Amino acid sequence: MMESLTLHHQVSNFLAQEAELLDLGYFDRWLDLFADDGIYWIPSAPDQTDMEGQVSIILEDVALLKLRVARLSHPRAYSVTPSPATIHLVSNIILETVTDKITVRSKLIMNEVRDDISTTLSGNSTHHLIASGDSFKILLKRVDLIQAGGTFNAISIPL
Repeated sequence: MMESLTLHHQVSNFLAQEAELLDLGYFDRWLDLFADDGIYWIPSAPDQTDMEGQVSIILEDVALLKLRVARLSHPRAYSVTPSPATIHLVSNIILETVTDKITVRSKLIMNEVRDDISTTLSGNSTHHLIASGDSFKILLKRVDLIQAGGTFNAISIPL
């Protein structure tokens, strides 16, 4: 029991650190959390099982994430001008599967404020993690937005 509580604590800290990196705008460091073959996926529907055969809101491997991070860091990145302030909240963390790959479910709320306009996106997150040294690497980060079927502004800052 103590071993599973320790693992839960380590995973919870990892998810909190991921959220903190995004809020601080440390996108290069956030990208370092991904395994070389990691995937960041926001499906267009919560029941979507096919990444490539259906339309997704975002589907990016590490190479595309590097491009996203480079764009976010560029001084003329109009999609993030003025630079937004964000708060990512992660809660209800549940370790679903613990093998060589850890499957974690959680709730996510991201509030973004830009030009005094506040936008909130929320949903259910699933992380597939693997151990890496004394921490983890992300094999898959899937965010099922509760707004996925509706309309919302472009997502510039990762969730």
